[in-house]
Amino acid sequence: MFWILPKSILSIHAAMEMAGEGDVLVVSNEGDDKRALIGEVMMTYLRYEKKIAGIVLDGPIRDIEELSQWDFPIYATGSTPGGPYKEGPGEINVPIACGEISAYLGDIILADHDGVIAIPIKNAPTVLEAARVYHEKDEAKVAATKAGKADRGWVKKLLEKKEVEVIDDLCVSG
Repeated sequence: MFWILPKSILSIHAAMEMAGEGDVLVVSNEGDDKRALIGEVMMTYLRYEKKIAGIVLDGPIRDIEELSQWDFPIYATGSTPGGPYKEGPGEINVPIACGEISAYLGDIILADHDGVIAIPIKNAPTVLEAARVYHEKDEAKVAATKAGKADRGWVKKLLEKKEVEVIDDLCVSG
């Protein structure tokens, strides 16, 4: 697993050389959304030559039309045709902020279509158990809702507690 704080793609290329099969690259562009961090050529190398497990980019990516067709975990904050800066400093294997979340070398990275999280390895057993309990409760709520037995009483109680005014018979026409 490699954490990269690039000022240019030179540090990304350095991390690409260091990466091994199954690694996850996490790259922070420090909020810069003007230039892409990586594109199809670099991603092809990472996927097929280095066989990494995936990449998380706190910054934009290029070649999104092609890369979105891949069955490969790529997470980016957006896309842009603007290429990256070619040379400059950068840091590898340092703590970074990615999507306003601190991430450290050795963290477990979990991602799906809803987003990405970093779990410190020391917290993994506690987080796993909490996730299991949450999942069971969520599945029970889905099942109850499908069966027409959802408990929605909390909505009325909270609206009353917050003194939310509900206006009946309001009709706006244009």
